[in-house]
Amino acid sequence: MPVSGLWCAGGERDGALARSLPESGPVTVGADAVFANLRRMSPDVEAEVQSLVPLLDDAEGWSEGERRWRDERDALLLFAKVAGLTPNDFAPVRGWDRTAARAAFISGLTGTAVQPMLDDIRGRAAERFGGVGETVVQAFASGKGRQSYDFEATSITDRRVVDGGEGSLDAYYYHVATRMLVILRYLSPAPNGLLSSDARHSLDDFHGRVHRLPRPARRSADDYGLLDDPLFLRIHEQVPFTAALHRTSAGAIYPYGQIAAAVSAAAVRGLPALSTDMLTRHLVPTDFARLVRDGWFGARDVPFEAALDWVEATVETVGVALVVVDFSSRPRGNGSGIGMRAQGVA
Repeated sequence: MPVSGLWCAGGERDGALARSLPESGPVTVGADAVFANLRRMSPDVEAEVQSLVPLLDDAEGWSEGERRWRDERDALLLFAKVAGLTPNDFAPVRGWDRTAARAAFISGLTGTAVQPMLDDIRGRAAERFGGVGETVVQAFASGKGRQSYDFEATSITDRRVVDGGEGSLDAYYYHVATRMLVILRYLSPAPNGLLSSDARHSLDDFHGRVHRLPRPARRSADDYGLLDDPLFLRIHEQVPFTAALHRTSAGAIYPYGQIAAAVSAAAVRGLPALSTDMLTRHLVPTDFARLVRDGWFGARDVPFEAALDWVEATVETVGVALVVVDFSSRPRGNGSGIGMRAQGVA
């Protein structure tokens, strides 16, 4: 900091401030002292200082619990996009409190109170899984701003994971109006790029516990989707949890069928395991969120209790589930045919 920065608004030098900061070179005093001194210089810098404070907690976290925080935050931000909320507008994530967070990332967020109502599904996931370990539920709803959203997030962590056992995340998105279900299973490849045999066996175990969802009947000529299978795999790059990150993480998304076909092809070729290098096509988070939002991906007409049966299989096999329930009543679809219909073109 230059010496000129040590002058008060009245033109006099602040001696105490000058003594607490060096004349030149690196600042060796604590960050709290630096920010306190900046606030004393001028009240105008208060907002700027507040925006820098979260960056103090920028340590890399490689523990199992912190990496689950990373994945849960990623899933929450991704499904918030589907619900119509951009990460920049999702203020609770920016106000995340590490001291309040427990096994679940969302336990460090401040949402609104969940108000269960008659014949409603609000709070039902938390009610069903309240005794399995640690269950946290937060609701997020818009006020009178330009964006309209209303969704609930429930994190369920099995007792064995809370007590220090290994666990990974399945994230669920359920749209109430269309009863549409999408699932993201979070996987991290080994350093050599191979998917572990444990990951494949866990997928097999999961599929062995769930009931196949019926293929929905088309209600109209426009009722069409690209993928009815709700399961997708989210494969992360090897990155730690960083508290100051407020966006989705780097990585790719693959339909489960693509991974299953690649695993079979690797076995036919005598390869020991599937390498992510063999997968040349993938979805990026932004495109995935848009396709889910417009109704192209996901199982439709799924009863909520059936979705919770899948959540139960997740908790039993991988230990951690995040369930995002979207109550918004917006219509599905991107409206691409509206202009043609308006012109009388079939």
